[in-house]
Amino acid sequence: MLRLDALNDHDLPPIKPAVLRLWQLLGSRNATLSEISEAMSAEPVLCARIMAIANSPLYRGVEKITSPHKALVRLGLREVRGIVYYLTLTQSLSEAGLPQGFPLRKLWGHSLATAYLCQQIPGYFPALLPLTEEERESAYLTGLLHDIGYLIMAKLAPEAFAELMTIWITAEEPPLDAEERLFGMTHPVVSAKALKLWGFSKEIQLAVYGHHRLVREDAPAAIFLLKLADCLATEGGYVFNPAISPLQKRATIPEKLFSVDFTPTIQDVSIKTDALLGQMH
Repeated sequence: MLRLDALNDHDLPPIKPAVLRLWQLLGSRNATLSEISEAMSAEPVLCARIMAIANSPLYRGVEKITSPHKALVRLGLREVRGIVYYLTLTQSLSEAGLPQGFPLRKLWGHSLATAYLCQQIPGYFPALLPLTEEERESAYLTGLLHDIGYLIMAKLAPEAFAELMTIWITAEEPPLDAEERLFGMTHPVVSAKALKLWGFSKEIQLAVYGHHRLVREDAPAAIFLLKLADCLATEGGYVFNPAISPLQKRATIPEKLFSVDFTPTIQDVSIKTDALLGQMH
């Protein structure tokens, strides 16, 4: 059984220093495009994949992109930030050590769709959830990392996670209760702990920690944004854990947040999600 107080950074899948440096630059308001493109150049495989995305039908322009700097200009810093986070995570957190049958592609699909929804909902519906500037800036990462605990649990205890996946199918036990029994904690707790060890902000940690909990309506808006995006991603067909239904997720979300039509947003997110999933190797 995993013990939260014993979990440390040596237990986590390693993220290369060059990648962490790139993340820091992408999260800095003072970093220049030249600094970011130079940091990207230290990762040739990452550069090649970003340029492939910049030249894909989703973003293609008149001129063929042949450098990281031009890719940054075409895609825009916010778009590149999300793509880099996803590509570096999928590269660092590979299938090695996972139990047989672990649906890694479904995990990344659900995480990506949730991330894009976290990013787009505040822009399309600004009055729905009044976010701080910090919450807006961290929204994409919050969505991308909210279920990272599943991957860590699967890598640290593959046999227990194989049993958990069986429980998802048989429905013989509520999924979060099964996680508590098998691992001593639920995946949101593991996710939040990992984000703390990796040095992510408290705002991201709190939203991830609370995304399956019943919380007061005066709780930080970032928690409700993640809950809403997580639910909409599931309703849109991007499902990782089949044992937690959209109805169960809706039960912890204020009904007023469903007062608008999210269909066009989900359709737009689906296009981007599928395009990035195509870059997964």
